[in-house]
Amino acid sequence: MKINNASYDENKTTGIVVRLANRSIFRNTRRTLLTVLLISCSLVAILFTDAFVRGMVSTMVKISTQTFLGEAQVHQQGFRATNDIDLYIEDTHTLFSKIAETEAIQAYAPRVISGAMTSSSDNVAAAIIYGVDSDKEAQVSKLKQAMVDGQYLSGKESEILLGQRLAELLEVSLGDRLVVTVSQAHGGDLSQALFRVSGIFSFNERNMDNGMAFINLSQAQELLSINGVHEIALRLQNLNQADDKTLLFWQALNNEKLETLAWQDLVPQLSSMLAMTEYSTLIVSTILYVLVCLGLINTMFMSIFERQTEFGILLAIGTRPKQLFIQILLEGFFIGLLSIVLGVILAFIVCYWGSITGIDYTDLEMTGLTLNEPIYLILDTMSFIKMAFATLLVTILACIYPAVHAAKLQPSFAMRKTL
Repeated sequence: MKINNASYDENKTTGIVVRLANRSIFRNTRRTLLTVLLISCSLVAILFTDAFVRGMVSTMVKISTQTFLGEAQVHQQGFRATNDIDLYIEDTHTLFSKIAETEAIQAYAPRVISGAMTSSSDNVAAAIIYGVDSDKEAQVSKLKQAMVDGQYLSGKESEILLGQRLAELLEVSLGDRLVVTVSQAHGGDLSQALFRVSGIFSFNERNMDNGMAFINLSQAQELLSINGVHEIALRLQNLNQADDKTLLFWQALNNEKLETLAWQDLVPQLSSMLAMTEYSTLIVSTILYVLVCLGLINTMFMSIFERQTEFGILLAIGTRPKQLFIQILLEGFFIGLLSIVLGVILAFIVCYWGSITGIDYTDLEMTGLTLNEPIYLILDTMSFIKMAFATLLVTILACIYPAVHAAKLQPSFAMRKTL
């Protein structure tokens, strides 16, 4: 019976402490609301940064892979290291059949690549000539969508597509003649062909628009005197498959003759930059949580100093320091709870708006990659849950120091009038 009475008294005391903490946070409504607003805005900033970084990473990877690169590429061993036109894939029929039968690969585009000298009647410029299959290329890259003037490759002989800036440098327009000079494979003899400008493209990327030209695959093979391709760009069913090296096609397309690499290996500088951006949320979170802690500690100490007389009386009539400690922690808990509710609502509104309208960074260049489309924020439910709990935990932890101070108050000292 005594045990039941003790348990009843303990529960009753706990209930009183909870009610006191709940009422105390609104004794100074203005200060509480300002504190809640501080914590809420910090949570909004953290969630916005997280959604923005996710959106930026997704956009940059999308631009890099879908513009022209592809999610993966197949080359003859040693080609990427030397760009030697003699190192080309010869048995293309068998390889194309294997790629077409691979479920993970959505589409592929064979390419012949060579450095060339392009000459018009007014000027001369160096360029990289790509021989492409127009239908297959349209399934992998955005070359067809990048056309700003003229027509896309139709398969007719002597067609050539020029980058917009390259066309300006050569001072040519649609229908103008252009001579392309390359070195043939297996000997290096010079080979020339006459082309007419059938189209002009713009990827809105300086290097590509300055120095790339496209011709039909068959004519490129004839010009270089080869019976094969230098590169096969792959479009995967899912971008995440580029990270999964356990998939069978990675082993099937990597051997003593072939080298198949994902986009992360093709543009390592972009991969490194994206890896660094993932720390931005952590950095922003750390800075804002430090500010939250300092602001909340200041608020709680102000509240404690204003109520020192009250705390002294409570201690004098038998309130245990432990209960006073718990009361201060509960006050921080309730403030944190209000803050995360408000913060999550505001963050959802702001991030959802950003996911619909996007943030326009058009023409901004980062690590050689030009952002040619807006960055759309990506909301992640788990991030909202984790950051909300982290904010609540930080709020409670920030109250430990003021709570310890309140629990150590001496009744005789605390009952003196301080304010």
